[in-house]
Amino acid sequence: MRGTWFVLAVLAGCGGDPEVVSNFEIVGHSDLGARGMNSALAIAGDTIYVGSRVDNKPIVLLDTATLAVVGEIPGSIGMSSRELRAVDNTLVVLNLQCSPELHGCTQIGRKVENLELYDITNRRAPLLVATYPVTTSSQIFQRGPHEFYLWRDDSRTLVYLAAPGAAPTLEVIDIGNPAAPTLVVGWDPRMAGLKPSGQDDILHSVSLSGDGTRVYLSHQLSGLLVADVGSLPTVSLLTPPASAYDWAPPGAMGPHSAVEIPGTHVLVVTEEVYPMPFGAGCPWGHLRTVDASDPAAPKLLAEVKIAENDPALCATAAERTAFTAHNATVTSEVALVTWYAGGIVAIDVRNPKKPKIVAELRPEPLAAVAVEDPGLGGNPIEMWSYPVIKDGLIYVVDVRNGLYVLRYTGVGENTITNEAFLEGNSNL
Repeated sequence: MRGTWFVLAVLAGCGGDPEVVSNFEIVGHSDLGARGMNSALAIAGDTIYVGSRVDNKPIVLLDTATLAVVGEIPGSIGMSSRELRAVDNTLVVLNLQCSPELHGCTQIGRKVENLELYDITNRRAPLLVATYPVTTSSQIFQRGPHEFYLWRDDSRTLVYLAAPGAAPTLEVIDIGNPAAPTLVVGWDPRMAGLKPSGQDDILHSVSLSGDGTRVYLSHQLSGLLVADVGSLPTVSLLTPPASAYDWAPPGAMGPHSAVEIPGTHVLVVTEEVYPMPFGAGCPWGHLRTVDASDPAAPKLLAEVKIAENDPALCATAAERTAFTAHNATVTSEVALVTWYAGGIVAIDVRNPKKPKIVAELRPEPLAAVAVEDPGLGGNPIEMWSYPVIKDGLIYVVDVRNGLYVLRYTGVGENTITNEAFLEGNSNL
């Protein structure tokens, strides 16, 4: 864990407390063998698990204290280990067929897209105990897993899986017995009258309210919707499709993911815009705060942009570059947001009507990696994963440059340093 790292002194208060200067400090870094194309991470006890966005590459296991590599789970041809979460003695891995053009993957995968569940009672020797396939009976429309939210309460451990394409695009899966994952319900907002338009209008991500009774549906072009999941297997749409918050006037893509500010029904919502030809290109997607207190009518509170989100800079944007907001982990006072080429950004959300950027970190990139990103590699920084807070430190993955461990000081510092564990894609 000790070695060479780079510290970026960051922005002064920017509208928060003027006397407070917020900073990120890099206290640990693993380049993961300079392999490139890294994906999400999960942490269980003394072990970190980091997946791969490209196929046939392993999930790497690292020691939390030293960041030394202590093992791996082999990869598969044509499949990306895109999303990972750990709960108790179970590691959940989402495997999907990745794109040859966008990710550089092999053309044909050998597996059905799935969730894999591993017994990690021995953290360093994961044992595959079940595979949950994600398939479709449609002969016309494809369907595949994309992201998931992990929920645990006193009686259940549930995976809320976004699987865009053919219905159902939301599955709730009980993994309380990881050797026998069981479907609780398959549901689709089209059942409640939503009429998506075009192949990009998909259910991209889902998250839950703090009490677990609401699911927030980031349905890209159709907008942000809220559904009641307090009485599973019943799912009821609370937001009339015509009242979804859908970027008025419409943006390039719409909601990517939404994370609740704890203790509120205010959401930190990102928009992911890829460079051409994979997306609309500059101006890149940014961040919004949205009040969903009335689930029938979510409403915009404020917008947050980094410097490169200025449309005036589009003429100078490099090819295959994306300064776009991606994934957030949010405390009651500060949102930690990965922003692709914009690095990781800290946003003061104590007043969600006036959120302010208080810190940015863009680490010094590696000189070279084994696999450069064929779709988004025009800038050598690609902060991507949901940040994970563990014992007051922040763990985050850059697609190109590996795993970073950060210490944050400044606005909202105590809500991070006093946090035993927090991540934006689970309630653990």
